[in-house]
Amino acid sequence: MLGLMALALTLIMIFSLVKNALMGKQLSKDDHFQGRIDVLFPITTSTEFYLEAWLRALATYKMPSDFLKFHILIDGLHTSHPEWEELKTKCPYIEIYHFSMRPAHAEPSTWMIDQIRDKIQGDVVIVGDPELVASEQALISIAKNVKDHEKSYYVLPQTSKDSRIGELITCLNPTMAFASFFGKSRWRRYLTQPLVGISQGWMSMTLKTFNELDFKSIRISNWKEAITTQWDEKEKRYYLAFGEKLLLRHYPIDGSFPLPYIEKKWLEMWIRSNKKSFWFFVSTLFIWSFPVIFFISRPFWAMASFGLLLLYRFFTKIVFQESLTAVLLHPVGCLAWIVGLIKFGIHQFKGARN
Repeated sequence: MLGLMALALTLIMIFSLVKNALMGKQLSKDDHFQGRIDVLFPITTSTEFYLEAWLRALATYKMPSDFLKFHILIDGLHTSHPEWEELKTKCPYIEIYHFSMRPAHAEPSTWMIDQIRDKIQGDVVIVGDPELVASEQALISIAKNVKDHEKSYYVLPQTSKDSRIGELITCLNPTMAFASFFGKSRWRRYLTQPLVGISQGWMSMTLKTFNELDFKSIRISNWKEAITTQWDEKEKRYYLAFGEKLLLRHYPIDGSFPLPYIEKKWLEMWIRSNKKSFWFFVSTLFIWSFPVIFFISRPFWAMASFGLLLLYRFFTKIVFQESLTAVLLHPVGCLAWIVGLIKFGIHQFKGARN
């Protein structure tokens, strides 16, 4: 039964991923856009930042500062604050807002966005994860698609190849699960919406759509889930777009096997108020790991599942620009995520007993 279930769900993931890749917008180096773009980065305790990658990207920007503005919203003390300040001295596009205090009941990311919403005047508004490093052309292409089609897009990153080990582990991530299950609107509230909160991406929209968001009434800490929840309640669609090497996901590149990084990701998923995201990703990991878990006890089903997963990873390589190494070593990545989950569970159990 488990074998049939794993095969069926893998087929659904293949179908959904291919469909989304064909229907989603691809960012293009040839797009042009005239207008202002406002980019908001809410920085909270779980946010990571890659200074060197951003320095390299910003060095290539040529857009006038009147037409592009990065709004960096920092909640309390954050280790990346000095790095953002360093970046600001070298870049005319950046404005930093540091909120040392906020109301105890307020959710950090949405509350910070609400504090500066009167400063947002761009034709296109992007709210994004600063872990994702964008070329100037990525912003132009995103803005053009939003403006031309009057639609909101959730832009998924492609994969940076700074480290084979980092790529191997982190390419099996909630963003891939999100793209593989992003489906019809009637599924979204129960399946896709929890996954959007733990995936990485940039939400882009027109200024009119941004101004219609009621951040004061939102009681959801994650800005992606907060925005999509409101859109679902108002029956507004949002669409997928893909980075095409213009919007890249980075990861630790120190060369070590990143089990602490994986444990941290499991903790971030667990401490969220919406536990659906955690259990949906556990279920997805079970599908990805079926050949690893049942290789000895159910070799036939394990090999059949592995064959389908190779086909699935062939398409993820195309969509997310993964290396062949990451695809072929899929079982190793799954094993690392399983070990990380076990270690996380042990730490939680010990903490509960103490």
